Amino acid sequence: MWTHLNFQAEFFDTIKGIEGVRMVALLHDIPTWMFTKGEEEYDRANDFWLNQLKKFDLLMVANEKGAHKLQEDGVHVPMIPMQFWDYFYQGPRQEKQFKKQLYYVGGRDIIDTTYRASTPLYIYDRHVEQKVLESGSVTWLGRQPSDEIVSRLDGGFGVVVTENLIEKSNMNFVYYNQFNNPTKLSMYLAAGLPVIVSSKTYHASLVKAHGIGLVVDDLNEIDQIFSSMTAADYQKLVDNVKPWQEAISNGFFIQRALFAMLRALELGFSDDLIKEKEVE
Repeated sequence: MWTHLNFQAEFFDTIKGIEGVRMVALLHDIPTWMFTKGEEEYDRANDFWLNQLKKFDLLMVANEKGAHKLQEDGVHVPMIPMQFWDYFYQGPRQEKQFKKQLYYVGGRDIIDTTYRASTPLYIYDRHVEQKVLESGSVTWLGRQPSDEIVSRLDGGFGVVVTENLIEKSNMNFVYYNQFNNPTKLSMYLAAGLPVIVSSKTYHASLVKAHGIGLVVDDLNEIDQIFSSMTAADYQKLVDNVKPWQEAISNGFFIQRALFAMLRALELGFSDDLIKEKEVE
């Protein structure tokens, strides 16, 4: 049975008690981590969200890093990693050209920046403070429908996570981005665009291993990185992105997770489940 965690705990316990019913959750975000300043600022043993997750028979989680964090927080339920969120898209795309430029698609107001490089940074967002635009390299393109952005991107790199842009929010995304699957990552890949991620994220090792983008912690280093990049280097990244573009655009990752869930619950296979992290 599928459910949503926005419910009364009593209702959940009633459903859980029905014979033959198994509860599976697809986790998109975990409020406990989103609204904390650090790992020591919440009570793991008595946290509402963590305790609700313990009641499920199986969890489909963002990725292995997030799963191991849940295990550290006392959630020892069988888990299957999504790896990426899918971004269903069958619309037009532009051929990717080698352009030394960056794109950032945001959903929260950008109130400040430490970006001082000369490489153009184009921001799709509902609001950007004037002092951000005064850096000289930043251009605000306003807020646009995501599918339109996907159809327009014709080169450069999509910035997934960066501490160089300061967003107005009561959520601690600098901390939380270590464990989640950013939707903008899937959007860039669906567009066929190489990505830029920070080394703290789960996807950093994957991006590096599969050659689908760059791992950059400080965007102010991008001028130097681009100074030695050739059109052939960029085209190789674009070619590497193509199979990921195809998979994400056609729902591969949710289908894979659902089949893995059925294999685990109905047939007893455990090879798709995330193993408990060994204590060092």
